[in-house]
Amino acid sequence: MIAKSNLLMSSGHIVRFTVTMFTAFLCLGTAFGQPFTVQGPGVNASDFRITTFASGLDFPLGMAKLSDGSLLVAISQGANFFSSTGSLVRLVDTNQDGIADGPGTVLYSGLPGSQTAVRVGGNLVFVTSQTKPITVLRAGASPSDPLTLVGRIIINYPGSWYHPNSALSIRQTPGQTNSYDLLFQVGSETNFAVTTRSATLSNANIPGASGTLPGDSAYLLTVTDHGTNVTAANLTHLANGLRNPAGYAFHPATGDLYFQDNGIDGLVDPNEPLSADELNFIARTNIGGLTEYFGFPNNYTEYRTGRIVGGAGIQPLIAFQPLPDPVSGDESEGANDMVFAPPGFPDGLNTGIFLGFHGRFNAGGTNNEENPVVYANPATREYFHFIEGQQAGIGHLDGLLATRDSLFIADLVSTGNTGNGAGAGVIYQIKSRINPTPPALLARSVGAQIELTWDRGVVEQADNVTGPWNDVVDAFSPQLVQPDVPRKFYRARY
Repeated sequence: MIAKSNLLMSSGHIVRFTVTMFTAFLCLGTAFGQPFTVQGPGVNASDFRITTFASGLDFPLGMAKLSDGSLLVAISQGANFFSSTGSLVRLVDTNQDGIADGPGTVLYSGLPGSQTAVRVGGNLVFVTSQTKPITVLRAGASPSDPLTLVGRIIINYPGSWYHPNSALSIRQTPGQTNSYDLLFQVGSETNFAVTTRSATLSNANIPGASGTLPGDSAYLLTVTDHGTNVTAANLTHLANGLRNPAGYAFHPATGDLYFQDNGIDGLVDPNEPLSADELNFIARTNIGGLTEYFGFPNNYTEYRTGRIVGGAGIQPLIAFQPLPDPVSGDESEGANDMVFAPPGFPDGLNTGIFLGFHGRFNAGGTNNEENPVVYANPATREYFHFIEGQQAGIGHLDGLLATRDSLFIADLVSTGNTGNGAGAGVIYQIKSRINPTPPALLARSVGAQIELTWDRGVVEQADNVTGPWNDVVDAFSPQLVQPDVPRKFYRARY
């Protein structure tokens, strides 16, 4: 399924047209034994094929797409998530029926346990777990080749730490080739207090990865692949006043950064939060500038009441409250991974953000009333439970991966019990059955230039309408282009 919105531009005029091509497919039997349904305002469950992509896994969580479309999954092998050993497994779905062909192939083993995140940048793979180093690996010539160790980026803590590093995100460094900005957090040392101590950054075979890391913060580190070695530079203190920002997503069109932050645990009952989980935002143009302050611990949105306490710092785009009624409604607590929606999802579900909520720490099924997958629209600041919490057979839908037309969801342990859950991990695929409206590519004159804007997908350019088409390097909406002679052609695609 390919859908494109094309914009033709010449020195004299602009013409817009749409080309849509459809690929038919047949799906038999996937509705039987469906693990859950999707729901919400404007959601038609029949628009999706939901399958159990892989099961019998040990604590799957971090996921990334490889160059051939196969999945690289971080696994923590053992009965106890926190006393396990980590590995990276490749899962393949050759016939694209939504079910992995087999148990997968181990591409790298011997990692620390409790693996939480994996990201791919070019030929490099970055993987980490709570309190553990960020391991940097190199891909082989083929996606099926074993990964090889490059080095480690090490975060050293002065003692116990309530919210250590666990999340990763990555973007290509603007204006540079073979260079990637790696985002990670050093959260709060305690539940509800300013962190006064700092961690330090060191490395094994990644020169330049060094510095001081105050807590309650998020950081960017630029990592450059030289082919035979990898270096790091430009450690940037991106944001502070954060408790545990354990999920990040760069907007695929604008380049803006969106991230969650976990609310403060209840001071009397830890299962009744003091503050709401949040969705926050930093504009692309502010990334790398002054450190942004978000208010933790003394400034927050009170859980259930919505009362703004303190009021200092940048306010969240969304503070997640129970729905539909904040007193008695369905809860969402413990935000974990987050991704921008697949651009090929149905209209109304292809420009927002999906977030997985862990819910009660070691509870699953009907005993975990806090573990939905939420769809949030940053533009309207509205949200709903796309997959409802408290469902039998569902533990913690913590891991998310968006591809062109699918959302992959990793249930860390379907029983909910992280202390005894070998083989209880599951990965689901939610694939769109329909073709949404193609992405809109709009243009207007701005002085002697032309400004292009688009809502999702990527922008390509060509010298001829028949191609070849290439991605516009470092393109962010809005994008200024010259009315070239000879003319160039632009299109947005997903």
